Amino acid sequence: MNPKWFETFFDGLALDMWRSAVTPEVTAREADFLEHALELRPGMSALDVPCGGGRHAIELARRGMRMTGVDLSAGFIEEARGKSGPVEWVQADMRDLPWQARFDAAYCWGNSFAYFDYENCVRFLEAVAAVLKLGGRFVLDSGAVAESILPALQAERKMRVGDIDFESRNAYVAAESRMDITYTFTRGERREVKPIHQWVHSAGEMCRMLRGAGFEVVRVVGDLERREYKVGSPRFIGVARRQ
Repeated sequence: MNPKWFETFFDGLALDMWRSAVTPEVTAREADFLEHALELRPGMSALDVPCGGGRHAIELARRGMRMTGVDLSAGFIEEARGKSGPVEWVQADMRDLPWQARFDAAYCWGNSFAYFDYENCVRFLEAVAAVLKLGGRFVLDSGAVAESILPALQAERKMRVGDIDFESRNAYVAAESRMDITYTFTRGERREVKPIHQWVHSAGEMCRMLRGAGFEVVRVVGDLERREYKVGSPRFIGVARRQ
C-alpha cells in the first residue's frame, strides 16, 4: 500500500479525464450550494482546499468572493492559473496551510478527505480551523463515507468520459475500513493504471473529527437539495462553524 499515492496521481490521463468529467451546470449548482451554506457575500474571503482545477473557486470569484485555492498537484495549479478569474493559487499540502485566522469561510469538496487515515484527517481539519476566523463556516463534502459508499458498493465500474475509457476495480478491506481501488485510463493505444486507497469513515466519525478540531456541526445533509443525511444518501455534506 502506498499512503502517498495522491502525490503523483493527478497527471496524464487522470488529469485529462477530470478536466472533462463535470459540466459547467454542475459547477454552478455546487457553487450555489456553497454560497448558501457558507453564507458568503461579495467581498468575503474563502478557501478552496484542495481546489483541483479551480472550478468552484473561479465560479465564486465571479460572484464577488475573494478566493484562494490550494492544491498539491502542480498540474492542477498550473491549469487553474491559466484560467480567468482573480484567484490566488497556492501549491501546498492541504494538511499544512500557511495562514492564521485569515478566511471568512472554507470548503473541501469532492472525495479528497478520504485520501487520509484518521490521524491525517484530524490534522487537516485542525489546519482548516486555524486559517478560519472565529465563527467562520466550513463545508466538508465526501462520497466516501460508510453510510453512502457501502450500500451501493460495486466491485467494478466502467464508463467513457470524452475520449477516455475509465475502469475501476474496488476491494473493501473491512478490518481497516479502507477501499483499495485500481483505476485504469485508456485513450487509444495509451493506457495508465493507477492504484489508490481511500479511507472510509462513518458519518459519526466525520462529525466527531469536526468537533474535535474546534468546529460546531451546524447541519449534515445528503445532497445538493439539502435533504437529511441517511443511509444510502449519495454524499455526506457537513456544514460547520469555527468555534
